[in-house]
Amino acid sequence: MKRTLITLCLVLSILSVSVYAQSDNAQPDRWRGLILDQSTPDDAIRVLGKPASDRLGPVAVFKIQSWLTKRTKQKIFRTLEFKKPEGIDKAWLFFLDGKLVAINLDMKKGISPAGLSNIYGIEFQPMVGAADVGFRPRDYERNQGRVYPKTYPTVYSMVAVSEKSFVDAMIANVPSFGGALTRSMGIPDQPGTFPGKVEFVTLVSRTLENRDGVNVLK
Repeated sequence: MKRTLITLCLVLSILSVSVYAQSDNAQPDRWRGLILDQSTPDDAIRVLGKPASDRLGPVAVFKIQSWLTKRTKQKIFRTLEFKKPEGIDKAWLFFLDGKLVAINLDMKKGISPAGLSNIYGIEFQPMVGAADVGFRPRDYERNQGRVYPKTYPTVYSMVAVSEKSFVDAMIANVPSFGGALTRSMGIPDQPGTFPGKVEFVTLVSRTLENRDGVNVLK
């Protein structure tokens, strides 16, 4: 009986540690316990305190996202801005019909883009436009069926798709003196590396996904 109780306690301890570890990890559909498609403005204020601003209107940050529905630009979002939450310079939370649909984080401490996949547990890839590859094919290379820039621009994005969200990370690639010199000489970046630091991370609900024309293609 005593051995059974000890075993049961050990199992419960392991399970509790496992659950805590999972909840403690960054997840692509939430931030600070605020969950896309579930959390409300009141939830955000309870967790983060009084916002620096609270406004209604279209959201400019969505205009650059081709994978979002065009009607997104016409919708009226409630946007809460929070300044200096722990580890973050600014955070913008966007609500549609009373539910959180997007989170935009201005990173106070730049993190390496190579670490994004491990942080969120999903694969990130640099965003490469088909037109850019078509017009300048020599500037790109293929690796395992994917296309990568040989030399990364000063600003670029890395994106990932999860079951419930899109994650878009904006990378500031300001090279050191040596990096600028090699770039000016036309020497490509080292294959398999993602240079720069993450400056913005945007989590977007897939409820805003562009599905225009879906009825036509059924």
